[in-house]
Amino acid sequence: MNKELSYLTSLFGATGSEGDVRQAILNEIRPYCDKVDVDHLGNIIAFKRGSMEAPFSLMLSAHMDEIALMVTHIDGDGYLKFSAVGGIDPRILPGKHVVIGRRKLHGVIGVMAPHLAKDEEKVAKIEDLFIDIGARDRQEAEEHVAVGDLIGFDTGYLEFGEGLVRAKALDDRAGCYVLIEMIKKELPFDVTFAFTVMEEIGCIGAATAAYAVRPQYALILEGTTAGDIHTDKNQTSVCKVGYGPVVSFMDHSAIYDREFFKTVLEAAKEADIPVQLKEAVSGGNESGTIQRSWGGCKVLALSVPCRYIHSPVSVASLEDIENTLKLALAILNKLL
Repeated sequence: MNKELSYLTSLFGATGSEGDVRQAILNEIRPYCDKVDVDHLGNIIAFKRGSMEAPFSLMLSAHMDEIALMVTHIDGDGYLKFSAVGGIDPRILPGKHVVIGRRKLHGVIGVMAPHLAKDEEKVAKIEDLFIDIGARDRQEAEEHVAVGDLIGFDTGYLEFGEGLVRAKALDDRAGCYVLIEMIKKELPFDVTFAFTVMEEIGCIGAATAAYAVRPQYALILEGTTAGDIHTDKNQTSVCKVGYGPVVSFMDHSAIYDREFFKTVLEAAKEADIPVQLKEAVSGGNESGTIQRSWGGCKVLALSVPCRYIHSPVSVASLEDIENTLKLALAILNKLL
């Protein structure tokens, strides 16, 4: 078992409540870094000296937060109403186990039973859902939870199949894991690492981190959607789990630097690391925010393919994660 990845994905790290994840990362990286700061938002900015002075300012980033929910109302019967924090499809929520607030109170997401619902009510909207915490009424519920409490998904880590892993928050604890492992290794030149907050609601942490670091180059480690499930013949799978890290050329937030893009593919070929191109222009990540920082930055996203992303449980390949680490290190050497 990959104990570090298992631990990272088990932590409660809802957007705006990344403290447990941040402390775990700090515990891991402090012995290996020359300087570590936590900014006012909660980003970790870590500097590690390499074998030589950096020829340019390079920042590698990965976000600590995960999609979540937030309590918005407690009704008279003690059920909790909620809103999404980040992009979540309500179709996958009914029946899921959750933990609420810093006290980690357990609950279950409920919806009207299908045999009681009208046809138009059988596709649940988020306003139709509620969380059952076992309270008899509002007064009892308010003894344990409050409006504004964050809600995380209660999903365990499991390795299964041929080298696959099932866990919550692989987007982007897989990226955090890669950065941690890079920090523990000898690097060819000086590098700044940013573990960022609040990516899922607009890349807020990445904006402040980029303005502090002022990178000329940035490599963003992410999780991205794999569509390698049953699809019509004319549809693209976007990328596939088990086929290597994913390189994007464009998404809804950024057009990636062409020379940087070429360098990454060359590094993969020279190091004999499988790599795949993201066959869709969709989504976005911290790249667009970092690209616009100060006088501009050459950016590229290197992603781990994940099935069922932005849900209570994702599936990824441990080999893809390790190859993402190998490729990120190969890219550093290629940039010299």
